[in-house]
This record gives sequence, structure tokens and C-alpha cells, in this order.
Amino acid sequence: MKKQKKLLVLGGTMSTLDVVKTAKHMGIEVTVADYLEDGIAKKEADHAAIISTTDYLALINYIQEHDIDGVFTGASEFNIKNMIELCEKAGLPVYASKEQWDICSNKKRFKKLCEQYEVPTVPAYSFDSQTQSIDYASIHYPVIVKPVDSYSGHGISICQNALELKAGIEYALENSISKQLIIEKYMRGKNVEAYYIVQNGKVKLMSLSDRITRNDQDGSPVPVAFHHPSKYIQKYITKVNDKVCAMFENFGLKQGVFFMEAFYDEDNFYFYEMGYRLNATMEYKFVEHFEHYNPLEFMIQYAVEGIFGNKSVTDTKASIFQGAACELSPLLKKGTISKIEGLEEIKQDASILYVHQLHFEQDRIDSTGTLDQNFARIHVVAANSDLLYDKIKWILKTLRVYDEHGEQMILPYRKEEVTR
Repeated sequence: MKKQKKLLVLGGTMSTLDVVKTAKHMGIEVTVADYLEDGIAKKEADHAAIISTTDYLALINYIQEHDIDGVFTGASEFNIKNMIELCEKAGLPVYASKEQWDICSNKKRFKKLCEQYEVPTVPAYSFDSQTQSIDYASIHYPVIVKPVDSYSGHGISICQNALELKAGIEYALENSISKQLIIEKYMRGKNVEAYYIVQNGKVKLMSLSDRITRNDQDGSPVPVAFHHPSKYIQKYITKVNDKVCAMFENFGLKQGVFFMEAFYDEDNFYFYEMGYRLNATMEYKFVEHFEHYNPLEFMIQYAVEGIFGNKSVTDTKASIFQGAACELSPLLKKGTISKIEGLEEIKQDASILYVHQLHFEQDRIDSTGTLDQNFARIHVVAANSDLLYDKIKWILKTLRVYDEHGEQMILPYRKEEVTR
């Protein structure tokens, strides 16, 4: 009888919930570990361990005592670093090396990698992190200031003048572990997000989405919708896709998934960051629906078996979904959630692939301009863009989130944000 595989998942929050569910669906026995006594992913798992994800010695002991086959985590960059360190110490399969992770998760090092392979990036200004000096006279506003190692929009500022830039630099440094930042031209073009899979060293584009953001909140622009496939996918394939694939194949990526964010402006694409990891947008739900394989399952299989998928998916050209899809991410105003209506009805609709709820009743929303505002990630599909728009209108009409004063907390969508 074949031994049941065992997976240790680092982190028991919402970021690993679908990892746990997917692994269990694959017939894998799942343990979730972190320093907390409770957690939504821990409740879903077969076993829970109260061990910090940075306590490598205790985790290795647990792995050995319980005959664990592999370690994995969700989109948390903090726990991905821990996963890589732990797997290397324990001799378990891991899709990324420390060097690959450090380059791909650092905005400045990623930019240098792109320049090496002539992949276009957003124009940047020189900033000396050691002396914190900059030639303010050379700056053409507006600019965007970002920590090189932050995520979810934290530490980002859009600056219109030197006074705002000084404040933005201070804010970025406060949110940077390495105390480094990057200053770039603020692009006004369209925003796109590319999703790739790497299998046995070959790189393939899975999808390109139009990344729709809101710019009227304090802080950085925050995504409210991701439309698949992008209006610009054919131009993307023609102009930059081959360069991106060649760059990462030469860089030495062997297995896994990654995403890249770019602006489309004046008939060109300009990249500004990437993630060599699962994306919080969970676009693999759309890949499974349209392309009939699940990249998350491939990632989990590699963690426990060292095999990345049971079929080849990179031996064909970049594909375009035969239909339309959207990951809808409603934003919430500041306040405390007192009541949620319509969500269960939405979940039952045939066009809804998945609803990843991020906030619940009694949760408090204190910040704007970060992903903390996202109420949920609603994955919806349709046969074409018109039907998709009709379904999105129904979702937004049906979903209601009220604050403690009985007022609607969801920020209203504009038509151009939900239609093509």
C-alpha cells in the first residue's frame, strides 16, 4: 500500500487556507505550524503545531519525528524565506534557492536583472541608501517611492514635489527591513500583470491580466479588479514575452510559478516588480478552469515528491483563455464591519469559481492605500466580456458590508473598472 504523503504548511492564517484545502483534496495529510494557538488554516488542517516558523531546530525535529515529506506555505514572503531556509536545512525539495529568492523579491535587484537581459523597466532615479542622499533638482514629478522589500502596498508614496518626496523617503525607509528604497517615475499608463509557470527549466506565460487600481485613496493605488485576458495580451506576446522567458530560463529557474507587474504606456511595457511565488490573486483558479491543470497542485506535489506536475504544460505556446474572467477585489472604507449580506448567495452562483474572504464581522479597517482594504477576492468566469460585466454588476448589487453606523463600507466601483 502506497504511503500517504505528509505536508508541513508554515503559517495558519488566510494566506495558507487554500494551500491546506488543496493539499487535503490531493490526499495529503497536512500539518500547519506557527506560534499561534489558533488560526483559520489550522482549523482546516489534519494537525496543528504551535511552533514558530523561524524556529528551524524545532521544526526539523517535528519533521523527523512525524516523517514529514515536504514543507510549503502560501503567498507570505516572510514564510517563504523561512520555508527555503528550513527545506535546505532539512534536505527537502524547495522550488527556489536563497539567491533566486533574494533577487526576485528585491525590487532593485529585480530591476538590475531585467536590465541585464534588456527587459524594459520603469525609469528610476538614483538614491544612495547609505548616505540617504539624492539630487532633488534632477527629479521630474510625480514619482513613486517604494521600499525594495515590502509587499501589500506598505511604505509606498506618490510624491508631487520635493517636500512630499522627503516624507515619502522617510516612510519607505520605516517600512523596509533592509533600509533600502527605489524612486521611480510615476507611470500613468495601463497596469498589467503577467503570470508564468516554470517546469523543468522551461518558462511559459499562463495569462496576462489588466490590473485595475484605485487612485483616490490615501497611500498607493490599490487593485480592485484583475481582468483576464488582458486587452494587450497579443502585443505583450509579440513585444516582450520571449525576452521574459529567455531571461528566467537563463537565470536558472527550474520549477514554480511567478508573476510580473508592468505598465503599458505608449505601445511599450515597463516592468517594476515580480514575485517568485504564489500570487495573492490566486489566478491559478482561472488556469485550472480554462487550461485544466492547477499550478498550486504542481507546487504542492513538488514539495512532497520533488516532481512538478504529472503532465507537461510548457511545451505549447502562451495560451489565451477561451472566455473571460475577473478577480474582483472590493475595497472597504475605514470602520468596523457589523454586518455582511449577500456573500453566501454569491458563492452559490455557477459563475463563481471561488471566494476568498479576507474580512469578517467585527473586523476593523484602519488603513487605506494598502491591500488591507480588500474585503474578499471573488473569482468569476463567463463565456465573454459582456456576460462577465453583467455578472460583476450583479455581484456588486448583491454584496453589502455595513459598518457600526449601518453605512455601506464597500467603495463604489466605476464602470471603467468592471467592464472592458
